[in-house]
This record gives sequence, C-alpha cells and structure tokens, in this order.
Amino acid sequence: MTQRWRIPQPFEEVDHTADAGVVVHGRNEAEALALLVLALGQLLAGGEDVTRTADVQISIGPGTKDSLAVDVLRELLYRFDCDHVIPESCQVDVFSPEVGAQVTVGVGEYDPERHSEGLELKAVTLHEARFEAEDDGFVAQVIFDL
Repeated sequence: MTQRWRIPQPFEEVDHTADAGVVVHGRNEAEALALLVLALGQLLAGGEDVTRTADVQISIGPGTKDSLAVDVLRELLYRFDCDHVIPESCQVDVFSPEVGAQVTVGVGEYDPERHSEGLELKAVTLHEARFEAEDDGFVAQVIFDL
C-alpha cells in the first residue's frame, strides 16, 4: 500500500538572496518528494490549513531525481496559478529516473483571505536543486523565485 503524506510536515527554509528555498529529509525517495510537495503547499498557504477538494495526477517523463522533483513542483505551481489550488496531501506512486514520476496530490481551493500570508512564488528553479541519498534516507532541496 502506498503512503499518503499530509500537511503540515517539517521542512527547513534555505536562506537565499531574493528567493525562497526549502530542504526536506525523507526516510526514502518517495517521502522526500512528498515532503517537497507539501512544503510548496505550506508556503503557498502561508501555514494555514488547506481542505482537500480533489485529487490531481501528475506525470513527468524520465530525468534525474532533482529534475523530476523540480518538474513535479513546477506542474503544481502552474496549477496553483491557473486553477487556484494548493497541495494538501501527496502520494508518490512512481519515482524513477528511468521511468519518471507519477504523483497523486490532494488539493484544496486557495482562499485569498485565509491564505493571505502565503508566498507569491514565480517559479521553481533547477538552481541549487538537489535530491540525493544521505546516511539515513534522502535529502532534497529546491529554490523558488519570488
């Protein structure tokens, strides 16, 4: 059975000039990717609750682990911009450089009043992105343009 992670989840903020960044630590690759997705949700929601109203499927073609993670977040930021939805939960179905990524993300509607403290993110960058094994799991980092 595949696990679904929900917000809030821990992440570290990366001090980066004029940008915002996050670092997460997962016990495995799926958890690290899910924590990145949920960190994005928490940044967009300004730390406020998000009520899931739908699930969206994200499919990304093959690539490096860091580029797969960035592309998943780019797709979710695009959906935030177009559909005004914020990630609330995440289930990683596939995460493989050879195959790609398939992710099920629970999303909730953006509320301009409740989520007014959320960051206005312009883009997810490959600059300083990383997704790599560490002693007891995986560490992943992304930088967002503000």
